[in-house]
Amino acid sequence: MHPFFHSFRSRSLPLVLLAACCLLPAAVTACQDGGTLAPALPFDRMREGDLVFRCGEGIVSRAVLSVEEDGVYSHVGILVRDGDAWKVVHAVPGEKEHPGDFDRVKAEAPERFLAPDRARAGALVHCGLSDPAVLARIRETALGWARDNVPFDDDFDIADSSRLYCTELVWRLYRRAGIDLSEGRRRRLDILFVHGDCLLPGHLFQYSGKTVYYQFNTQSL
Repeated sequence: MHPFFHSFRSRSLPLVLLAACCLLPAAVTACQDGGTLAPALPFDRMREGDLVFRCGEGIVSRAVLSVEEDGVYSHVGILVRDGDAWKVVHAVPGEKEHPGDFDRVKAEAPERFLAPDRARAGALVHCGLSDPAVLARIRETALGWARDNVPFDDDFDIADSSRLYCTELVWRLYRRAGIDLSEGRRRRLDILFVHGDCLLPGHLFQYSGKTVYYQFNTQSL
């Protein structure tokens, strides 16, 4: 909360690059295809609605963490079931899958979300959701956003629900369950074209009702 925006509008390339170094969620060097799979994941402990955090490799991810005082992770998505498969739904720039693709909400396997070419560290976090009806609504909404290719919000405007950035996506889904994962935390940013209160991954990771049941850090291996 890295790659480039899908639309430069009137912004110059230097401005976009600087903004990317301050805000966006996946390191430039961590967004190539073809990487190996993530460390063995605890599929037997996963539950719908769990949060999946990651921190990418490279200078951009470190710059994102520098925006937060105690930042550990630079991107987040939410776990849902899609038929018999687990999916992480997340809003991300810079991970285009085919020519003509754009930055958007997507759903992908957790092994790919946490693959070494995208994550040097990661965590799975349970935040207390258990009501089947609530989880069904969250699943339907999250997968619907992915199917509809909801655009990535490169203005980081939490008041605009027509586009989403990573923390905003997760926060909005939990708000539908009556839970404010941010517990009111925001970071005021006045950087180039971004002016306002933003939600960062660390704001969600600090949620008081969370249980972290899996973490890895390849740099510590």
